[in-house]
Amino acid sequence: MGEEITTPCFGAFTKITAISARVLCRYKYLKKITIGGNITTIGKKAFYQCTKLKKIVIHSTKLKSVGIKAIRGINKRARIKIPKKSLKPYKKIFRSKVGYRRSMKIKK
Repeated sequence: MGEEITTPCFGAFTKITAISARVLCRYKYLKKITIGGNITTIGKKAFYQCTKLKKIVIHSTKLKSVGIKAIRGINKRARIKIPKKSLKPYKKIFRSKVGYRRSMKIKK
């Protein structure tokens, strides 16, 4: 089992635009995830109860929504790294209903 997952970008042939609901729900071995530049939505409970998940890197500036409880149950000191120009809108997207806690940090 891997400890790090990256959403691939296959150019013009295949564009991954969404992470489906419950895709990695309760996946105990996940420590870091990198989300590619074309992702627009993250489904509900996508990373629910991934207790060892400490780092989320988002390359997408197109992210519009994050599902309910998508990051609930991840490490309480998790870091979410986002593009500089997306700081304000992403702070609105990552609220308590998606599982965001005050002890987590959103960084540029």
